[in-house]
Amino acid sequence: MKQLFLSLIISVFSLSVTAADLSQVNDSLDLFEDITDISRLIQNRTTHGEIIVNDTILPKERVTDYVIPAQVIQPVLPVSRNPLDSIYVRNERGILQLPENYYNPDALRGLTFRDTLFYNPLFLPMIFNGRMLPRDISFYNPDKDYEPGKLIDKDKTFEPRLERSDFIQKIRRNYYTDHPDRVKYSILNFESLPQVATDDEIVRETFNPFRELLRSETAYSLEAPGVELTTINRKYWVRSGEHSFQFAQNYFSDNWHKGGTNNLNFNSYHVLRANYKKDKVRFNNTLEWRLSVFNAPDDSLREYRIGNDLIRYYGDFGLDAFAKGWSYSMNMEAKSQLFNSYPTNSNQLRSALLSPLYVNAGVGLKFNLDKKSEKVRGRRVRWDLALAPISLNFKYVSNDSVDVVRFGIPENKKYNLDMGTTVTSILKYDITRYITWDSRLTYFTSYDKVEAEFENSLNMALSNAFSTRIYLNVRFDDGVPPHPDLKYLQYNQTLSFGLNYKW
Repeated sequence: MKQLFLSLIISVFSLSVTAADLSQVNDSLDLFEDITDISRLIQNRTTHGEIIVNDTILPKERVTDYVIPAQVIQPVLPVSRNPLDSIYVRNERGILQLPENYYNPDALRGLTFRDTLFYNPLFLPMIFNGRMLPRDISFYNPDKDYEPGKLIDKDKTFEPRLERSDFIQKIRRNYYTDHPDRVKYSILNFESLPQVATDDEIVRETFNPFRELLRSETAYSLEAPGVELTTINRKYWVRSGEHSFQFAQNYFSDNWHKGGTNNLNFNSYHVLRANYKKDKVRFNNTLEWRLSVFNAPDDSLREYRIGNDLIRYYGDFGLDAFAKGWSYSMNMEAKSQLFNSYPTNSNQLRSALLSPLYVNAGVGLKFNLDKKSEKVRGRRVRWDLALAPISLNFKYVSNDSVDVVRFGIPENKKYNLDMGTTVTSILKYDITRYITWDSRLTYFTSYDKVEAEFENSLNMALSNAFSTRIYLNVRFDDGVPPHPDLKYLQYNQTLSFGLNYKW
């Protein structure tokens, strides 16, 4: 009983002493700073170090009480714990020791390295970049050697660095396929990503001898300049033309066995065309002027004479008909001359402006053909055939000094009108790029008389500016008085050389 009472007294005394000690602690922030001040904790840890002896932690001040071999004394270093510490060990400096064969993909399978500080593409966050095919993919048989005779060992080339890059890409591909649920992002989730150069790109840029040669001294902007949009309207009118100035000269000596007259000829030929086409409507217009002037040494009244003088307009208006190339057509042809014409050594006027004037108009069908050769370059055929079963043929002489009988007009009249049928054929045949044949045939009949004219022109171009032209015009008219030798046949022929221009 006495022992129990003595123990109770000792306990109460101890509690009173402890309360007295606690009441002596000042009410300040020293205790809070001792707990939260990191620099003070590190200093206390350094000044009050510990030593491990046979797996036993001893305070530094008690080391002198023991005789400890030097090899068993290990200083305790501050170590930061990491989830990898459960798998790998650290060396004496606190660095994680990875497996020696860390190139083996199985050694790192399923691991994440969020807490490491290694700067290596292998340890970057997994972001799917779409690269699933290896760099060295090959469709050849792997059992066969397709590169015999290698002269340089691959270890002395860039092959090791490329293999390391291939290994990293292989690890990432395996991770994509084995753990797709852990890949949370792809490059499509980011507007811009920092680009890290791969080993093969570093090799190409570092050891490229042509890098400085290909570098531009001046930087040019590759941005497309501003372009103003415009609308191109379709052209329904197509215009073209042809102009020719050609010369011909003849000279005979005084003792030429057959004799002859020296002469110089000038030939001018001009054609203007304006054709309209829209949907089924066609309207073609052609204006032509021919003029031939030559000196007349055998004419005592004038120094020069007018040879061929023709001004002509031809137009046709049509609508597409039942078949390809055919159209319902209405055509008209009007022709006359510009200058006065006289016979040799005579002042009797033979022809003049609007004396005569020929006008032919008809209604019917027209066939058009335009075909290019597939075998010969530049060969082309263009043919227009107009059939006018109902047509009018009008002749008119305005000058009273001109004999109207020469043109098939009854005496004491100034005009004549016939009704009949007209056939007009216009052919343009490009034999080659330099040789062209133009042909024109006009046939009119009033079922009482016939008037026909057949014109042919062969143009041989020596270059883009020079050409030779052969022109032949044959005419038949049984409505005029017959010639003693040629009867109703008439012809005109010209051979010339000179300038030629087309547009």
